Amino acid sequence: MELHSKNIYLIGMMGCGKSTVGKLLAKNLGVYFADIDFEIEMKKGETITEIFSNEGETHFRNLETQALKSTKNSIVACGGGIVLRKENRTFLRSNGIVILLIASLDELFRRISDFSTRPLLNKSKDAKETLRHIWDTRKTNYKSIANHTILTDGLTPEQVCNIITDKIL
Repeated sequence: MELHSKNIYLIGMMGCGKSTVGKLLAKNLGVYFADIDFEIEMKKGETITEIFSNEGETHFRNLETQALKSTKNSIVACGGGIVLRKENRTFLRSNGIVILLIASLDELFRRISDFSTRPLLNKSKDAKETLRHIWDTRKTNYKSIANHTILTDGLTPEQVCNIITDKIL
């Protein structure tokens, strides 16, 4: 399938299913899958946690913006914080279809099993409360750019993929 140089962007909180659903959707549509966090890790040769620790969040966000702008005709799983920069929000809305995947706080917490790979949670004394705060901080930005919103609680990745396909085709 040709996406006509546009992308389908999956946005949402960590643990909402962006990477899992994105891989499946790309396979089903026969297009490239790009995971922004993975692309950054491959380019830098460091994990996201190491980049945050060694160079700071601002540096990571710069890399994230660069990686976002390099995608074309792809299904793109964006990092949860991609919406923090107005520049990124504008780019997302202008260059593809934005799908917001949401899940309840309890579901997100259940899905995120390894906090060591989550730099915004790994040093938190109360990870669930930190997750709630992150959602409260980002939800307006997520919702402001989403073309479609899908609640993923109780759905398999295949079901979410089918819902997305029904919405975009």
